[in-house]
Amino acid sequence: MCVFCGSKPGNNPKFEEKARILGEILGKNDIDLVYGAGGTGIMKAVAESAKKHGSHITGMTIDHLFNIERPDLFQEDIDNLQIFHRMFARKVAMTSASDAFVVLPGGLGTMDELFELMVLKQLNLLHKPLIILNIEGFFDPLKDFLCHLQKTGFLLPAHAKTVTFTTDVHKVIPLIEKEIADRLAK
Repeated sequence: MCVFCGSKPGNNPKFEEKARILGEILGKNDIDLVYGAGGTGIMKAVAESAKKHGSHITGMTIDHLFNIERPDLFQEDIDNLQIFHRMFARKVAMTSASDAFVVLPGGLGTMDELFELMVLKQLNLLHKPLIILNIEGFFDPLKDFLCHLQKTGFLLPAHAKTVTFTTDVHKVIPLIEKEIADRLAK
């Protein structure tokens, strides 16, 4: 599972708390983690917890971000560290290496990753689950914006459903399993 999230902790301790719980859930369910290789913020919280609970960790970053997001602070726990020269190559590798995606709070990089996946799903070029963990209402403005895009005629209702929102970290895995089962049933 690929988790996209911030290299900063944000201003609400619930962001890192839920990231740690997600990491624990991944580890306890023998789910490997693909993430941005950050040694800081929410990225570090989810990866540390996943590793502590048994996940294999693949970190993917670009050389420019290596010294900013400091995977060296966590490098000994990353089982597979991959460093790319371009963001595009990194995103392609992360998408290829993952069976599902979960998005937690983050900044512009996280939003870039999220929107790219949504576009790929809209174009039927990606058929993998995409779950947004809406911690403390962080993604409520995005939900409103998607409704605005529909109301103004720029987004079909079916395309708004390329992503599933949940506020409950414990529902992430069941939602992914349901999406996979629904897809296989078609």
